[in-house]
Amino acid sequence: MHSLATPTVVFDLDGTLVHTVPDIAAALDCALASYDCSPTSAAEAATMMGDGLSEFFWRALVAKRLSLPAFEADAARKRFIAAYRQTPAHLSQVYPGIRELLVELRSRGVLTAVCTNKVETIALDILGTLELTDLFDAVVGSGDDKPMKPHPAPVQQAVARAGGQMERTLLVGDTGADNGAAIAAGIPLVLLTYGYSHFPIGSLGYGTVVDDATRLREHVLAFVSEDTSLPKATPPFVEISSFENLDVLRDYAAPYRLAA
Repeated sequence: MHSLATPTVVFDLDGTLVHTVPDIAAALDCALASYDCSPTSAAEAATMMGDGLSEFFWRALVAKRLSLPAFEADAARKRFIAAYRQTPAHLSQVYPGIRELLVELRSRGVLTAVCTNKVETIALDILGTLELTDLFDAVVGSGDDKPMKPHPAPVQQAVARAGGQMERTLLVGDTGADNGAAIAAGIPLVLLTYGYSHFPIGSLGYGTVVDDATRLREHVLAFVSEDTSLPKATPPFVEISSFENLDVLRDYAAPYRLAA
C-alpha cells in the first residue's frame, strides 16, 4: 500500500516520452497513397500533433490541401488509423534520458502513469513494444467518447488508477492540451520544448518549461522531494495581447469552456 503522501508523476506519451511521429507520418502516407500526395516528413507531422489521431488526420488534409467528400475523407481517416494500429512503434524511439528517469522514479517508490490523447490500445502497444509498460502503474488514453486533454478527467483517471492523490501529482507534457489539463486539474506542470506543440510552449505562461531530460529530471525530483520551487497550480492571469495567435488563446481557454 502507498501512503497518501506518495507522489504521482503523470506523463504524456507523444512528444514527451516517445518520438512517435515517424510511424504516424508513415501511416498517413499509406492512407493517402491513392491521392498522389507528397511524403509527410516527421517535422511536418509534428506540427499536427497533440489532439488525438482523428484531429491529426483532419489537420493533415488541410495541410496537404486535399479536398475530399465527407464520406471519402472519413474512409481515409479510418484507413490511416488502421494502418497506424498495425505498426505504431516500428520507427518510434524513446527520447534520450527518459527510460533512465522512469527507472529512477520507480526505484524511489514514485507512482507513475501515462495520460495520452492517443487511442488507449495503441498507446499500450507502443509502450509494450518499447519495453516501457512495467515502468507505469496506469495508462489512460482515448476511446469510447471519453473526454481528452485539456479536460482534466483523463489525468484524474490516470492518477486514480495508479493509486495516487491529485494533491501530490505532477503532470509532464509538451502541448497546449497538457497545459490546459494541468490548469483545469489544479496541479503543477512541466512542459518540454522538444515535443509537438504548435507554438512556443512557454508562451502559455503556466508551468515550468525545460529543454531536455536532464532538466526534466531536476524538476521532477524536486517535486518528488516536495521542493517548493515548482509553481503553485493556480491559473495565472494572462493578458490576451501576450498570445501570439488565436490558437494559443483557444488552447489556454479550452479547459474552462469544458468545465462550464
